[in-house]
Amino acid sequence: MSLLGNIKADLDRKREKDLVDGNEKPYESFSLKSIVDGRILINKGFRKFLPLIIILFILSLVYINNRFRYEALVKENNELKEVKLDLQTTELIKICQYKKVSSRSAVAQRLRELGSNLEEPQTPPIVIED
Repeated sequence: MSLLGNIKADLDRKREKDLVDGNEKPYESFSLKSIVDGRILINKGFRKFLPLIIILFILSLVYINNRFRYEALVKENNELKEVKLDLQTTELIKICQYKKVSSRSAVAQRLRELGSNLEEPQTPPIVIED
């Protein structure tokens, strides 16, 4: 806080010096020199717009934060799309393998390989009516 007090004291001394020397203008414009040496901070016109400048600064910080979060969400969304595509491909492969293994001829062949004495029935199943 003492740093800000020192800066304010320096600005007050410069302003008093300008008043004594007669360099003080009743209407002070915004110039590069006034920005560099800090006189713009004590100008009444600048102080009038200070709340607006603070609000704009806060809004710009919120905008920047929002932009970073949006980019992170887009990146995560793209990664999840890739994972989804991989899972869909895996699912199709598994379904195809299951259909291939569970077909009637594949089951019969597997039973023969295992040495089972089960055979396919030669007669169609009987329908039970109510």
